Amino acid sequence: MTVTTTQPPQPRLRVRAIGCALIAAGLLQPALGADIESVERILNTARAFAAETAGTSPGQEIQIEIGQLDSRLQLTRCAHPPTAQLAPGGRTEGHTTINVRCSEPVSWSLFVPARIERHLPVVVLERPINRQQVIGPDDIRIERQAVSTLSNGYFTEAEDVIGLASRRRLMPGQVLTSAHVTQQRIVKRGQEVTLFSARPGLIVRMKGVALEDGSEGARIRVRNSSSKRVVEGYVEPSGAVRVAL
Repeated sequence: MTVTTTQPPQPRLRVRAIGCALIAAGLLQPALGADIESVERILNTARAFAAETAGTSPGQEIQIEIGQLDSRLQLTRCAHPPTAQLAPGGRTEGHTTINVRCSEPVSWSLFVPARIERHLPVVVLERPINRQQVIGPDDIRIERQAVSTLSNGYFTEAEDVIGLASRRRLMPGQVLTSAHVTQQRIVKRGQEVTLFSARPGLIVRMKGVALEDGSEGARIRVRNSSSKRVVEGYVEPSGAVRVAL
């Protein structure tokens, strides 16, 4: 089922059935002398809870898949609409389980498997990227993707990744995550750098050799070329290393 609104950009909701529900023990026994609970009402309860749990935001598309119930299921009809909650360990995104319950006139409970998937426009690679390559505007595109499995985060704006460097070789079509990129390396190990210390009215400069790579703001070790002493300092945008007096 697809639900859309007329005020773009609004999220879309798609719902379909998946798998088989996990039925609590004893729920396949006939409910003698009582009305039978509608399977459709049980599924609708789980579906409505999943939609409420997923929430909505402009530009998003939410896809909800609800498990099917065993055709032999016979439960005493609930005196009021059944309630629903996440089962212990259930997640608000990805594969999850919803617990549908009734308390009157008899108490019953069952677990319905579901999948709640959020689709967002995210940054995707347009072409191969080599390790330590700086990412430019032509290297990426914006594409709608499922995001529940992107545990390392993702980017929704191209400006957030342009100018960053790749941590490793990446292939076209990959969703770019925070694990893939880092600040551009300014200083390389073995590179000669300028060490400087500053305080009001005084600036001291000296030469040194970087003992490790460093991006802007990174703290690295540098060997003073004159004293041979190893000091630590912070990489400036210019490539100089600021150390304490």
